[in-house]
Amino acid sequence: MKIKYLAKLLILLSVLATGSFSCSEDRFEPIEDDGSVPGPVHDVSVKNIAGGAQITYALPDNKNLLYIKAVYHLKQGEVESKASYLTNQIVLEGFGDEAEREVILYAVSRSEKLSAPVKVKIKPLRAPVFTVFNSLALSETFGGIVVNFENPTAVSGSVNSNMVVGTLRWDEELKEWVQIDTYYSGLTKDQFAVRGLESKPYKFGVFIKDRWDNHSDTLETELTPIYEEELDKKRWRDIRTRFAIPQVGALPISGNRMLEGVDYSGAYPITNMWDGNVGNFFHTKSGFELPIWIPFDLGVSVKLSRYKIWQRTVAGGYFSHGNPHEWEIWGTNTPEDPNSWVQIAHEIMVKPSGLPVGQNSADDRSIAAAGQEYNFNIDAPAVRYLAWKHIDNWASIRGEFGFLHMNELTIWGQPGN
Repeated sequence: MKIKYLAKLLILLSVLATGSFSCSEDRFEPIEDDGSVPGPVHDVSVKNIAGGAQITYALPDNKNLLYIKAVYHLKQGEVESKASYLTNQIVLEGFGDEAEREVILYAVSRSEKLSAPVKVKIKPLRAPVFTVFNSLALSETFGGIVVNFENPTAVSGSVNSNMVVGTLRWDEELKEWVQIDTYYSGLTKDQFAVRGLESKPYKFGVFIKDRWDNHSDTLETELTPIYEEELDKKRWRDIRTRFAIPQVGALPISGNRMLEGVDYSGAYPITNMWDGNVGNFFHTKSGFELPIWIPFDLGVSVKLSRYKIWQRTVAGGYFSHGNPHEWEIWGTNTPEDPNSWVQIAHEIMVKPSGLPVGQNSADDRSIAAAGQEYNFNIDAPAVRYLAWKHIDNWASIRGEFGFLHMNELTIWGQPGN
């Protein structure tokens, strides 16, 4: 009986193995292949766009049609673009000049058979890289320069809209340009700052490059960064409970005045926020009605320029839990007068990737780990006393109750005497 059973088992395994081998072979064959060659596209029309062209056509009548292929040349050589049979147009991008050129269209079947070629002429409009370059505006700021630009053809969320803005500094000793910053943007309007420079004249150059390696010229200008210095945190002091809290609008639930954000425990005091260690964090008690008020003393009156914050890394990573999402910063020189406080900054933190809370990209993590920089209002008065007005956190966006934690806060400006 055992021998008969073993023989049947071997036969069954042999059949299964043969069947599996046959199926694996079938996967490499076209699902449908009647041997026909698709006809070419027809009724072709061209709409030239910035840096490219939109080509519309009528599809051939062939049940095995899979896609339309366009063959053309860019700076790097011959390239191909494909469009599904479910649409009747194909968009070509990446051209760096406005010269007329030829594009060849093929209809392609499921078995990769090509139709007869159809040749069309396109004449791209001015490439976005040059439009962005023409919009460049440079100005002096604290510790560096600010670069403003516009990209009107940018499409939100499209990698094709991304531009590289390179900033150069002329090195007089080397007699050559040295790149000091690289900024990436896909926004229709954007700005960034290049920091860490002395308050002396520099010759700067800024250029634009796109993902197809099209380059603009270099805009050259001479600017002198405004003097600033990093504030001495050893002079900072906690002033919670010492002065009256300003009535900046009634709290939404109770109608009471704002409360001060007191420490969650002795392990996470406010001094952790300015101890120079980005591994320690300040943590308020939970369940406060928002917003909450966290005042402190800089020790000297300062014309403030910018500040940088470091988020706490918790379960879910950055951009989560009690890390700040929206806040204001207020300042005064007379904290004993609750009506003297003025708003000198307001921010809503934006996650670079746009991913949901709890999901962070590599860029999200690297940007948060390096600290995120923000500016004070340029026309803000010099102040000695600051207050962080915590509006909401990432775990409670636009929430009514919450708390705050932050690893470190660094501030720059021009201290008074």
